[in-house]
Parts: sequence; C-alpha cells; structure tokens
Amino acid sequence: MYREHILAAGEKVFAEQDFDAAKVQDISRLASLSMGSIYALFPSKEQIYASIITKRANELLALVQGIRDAHLAPLESLEALVTTYIDYFHGHPDFLRMNVRTGAAWALRGMNESGPRAQLADTIHGLQRDIFARGVEAGVFIDEDPGYLGVLFSGIDQIHLAHWVAGGMKASRDELRERLLRVVRKTFLR
Repeated sequence: MYREHILAAGEKVFAEQDFDAAKVQDISRLASLSMGSIYALFPSKEQIYASIITKRANELLALVQGIRDAHLAPLESLEALVTTYIDYFHGHPDFLRMNVRTGAAWALRGMNESGPRAQLADTIHGLQRDIFARGVEAGVFIDEDPGYLGVLFSGIDQIHLAHWVAGGMKASRDELRERLLRVVRKTFLR
C-alpha cells in the first residue's frame, strides 16, 4: 500500500518539476510519509522514477496486447490503439506531463537506452508494427515499412498529447480522440 502511495506522489512531483529539481522530500511531504518509510522501499529518487515508468509502461503494454489479442480488422485495431492511448493518458495526466517534461522521443526511445524500459518500448513498438503490417498486407494502410509506420504513429501520438499539455489540457477526451483519429486516418489510410 505504501509503495503505490509513494509512486502516486512521485508521479505528481515529477509532473510538476523536472527530474533534477524534484526532491524525495517533496514526495515525502505529498505522500505524508517519513523519509525513512520512503527510503525503506525506494533507496533513491532514480528508483522511484524508474518504478513509475515501469508500472505505467506495463499497464500500456497490457492494453496494447489486448488490442492485438482481440484480432480486430487492421483499421479497427488502429482506431482501438488511438482510443486506448487517449483514454490512458487522459486518465493519467500526471504521467503524461512527467513524460512530456523529459522531452524524450517515444518513437525512438533514446539511442543509448537499454534495460527493462527499453525492452517494454520495443515490445509496444513491435505490437504497433504488427498492426501496421496486417493493414499494409490487407491494402488498408499506405504501402510503407510497417516498422516505420509504427514509429511514425508513436511520434504523432506524442506530439498530439504534448500539444494538449502545452494548451493547458483543456480539450475533452472526445475532442482529443477525434482529432487524433482524423490525423491518423489522413496519414495512414490508402
């Protein structure tokens, strides 16, 4: 229970401040837990941050796997992917703000990144690539390398959500979803 409480507080702190400026003391204060309680579970600020990323990435992975496992038609799969990402980030705005704050490109995941986070990103990109491969093969999506299309989709999704954050997160979930669907259809459909 304390672990989840600490991660929720950490997510808020990292959404408000960049990683270097954020302090474990801020997380402690927000969580209403002693520093000793936090350090008993997380020996460092880096570990809190990494645990948040891993937790959320695993949640996203499960959602994307669910889309793949539903065996939808390619266009339905792509639309489900859009809806899933919009719903997820709209429902977890602090996590979104935390990610936007880093400036890291979701599509490329960092040239020197390795470890569990990179493996999760690769898996999610692989699932997206599979959706695009089926769509290209069926003649529904433009004839382009499916891996490239998956990365391009991630970039469009990130820019769309970052634009929402920069605008004060005023658009509704439905407005976000419809706009991204329009852009995705124009970009990827034949």
